[in-house]
Amino acid sequence: MAVGAKRSLIQPSTHVGHAPHGAAPSSLEHLLTPHRSLYRIEGYADLWVDACLRNDEGELMFLSFYGRDASAMQFIAAAELGSQAEAGISRFSLVGAGGQRQLVDLGPTDRLAKFSGRLPRQNLFGPLSHLWLYDKRLRALDKANRIGWVLATTGDIEARVWSLVKELAPIALLDAWQQPLLAWCQDKGAVHELGQGLYPRIGELRALRVSITDHFIRHVSAGVRERLLVA
Repeated sequence: MAVGAKRSLIQPSTHVGHAPHGAAPSSLEHLLTPHRSLYRIEGYADLWVDACLRNDEGELMFLSFYGRDASAMQFIAAAELGSQAEAGISRFSLVGAGGQRQLVDLGPTDRLAKFSGRLPRQNLFGPLSHLWLYDKRLRALDKANRIGWVLATTGDIEARVWSLVKELAPIALLDAWQQPLLAWCQDKGAVHELGQGLYPRIGELRALRVSITDHFIRHVSAGVRERLLVA
């Protein structure tokens, strides 16, 4: 896994602050989530997940979690070792506050990268780390195969998807065609959002895969010829 300082893959929305006057949080989860609950990583002390995305096979695509360095590094090391080593793992479980469980397969770990950062020390629990573990393809624009990703927690996601469609397409696209072409893309799977099937997303992060094939290009050409797509 590649390691580096955390950059703006997404803008984290969870923050750490002081407890209200006279109140003492009973757990790290309470401290980190004033507005929503987190999932804990089963088998690892005080590791709390605020976002997780899996592909249609249940393999990890993105994981955002908080915790102390020792426990976080233990989890990362186990993931890197995989199932071939005694201390390694090939999958893990996330457990919600109500006991609901979500199984996450790691899949091939050579496709995963890690970014990490530290949260301010001015909190009730001392130094905490925030780590992202994610598929490298989420950051890469594959122009040769015309594949890209849109990741967001807020904002006009449809506008960002359309912008990426225009960037990947080898032909000029008019903005007047946005609605019919995006509807076609969603119907044909050219725009596919993670977390819509058997493996629901955890947290607020959304990820949409955009893939522009020759079928799309033929569809646009036919629409122009038949005057279904006009300026």
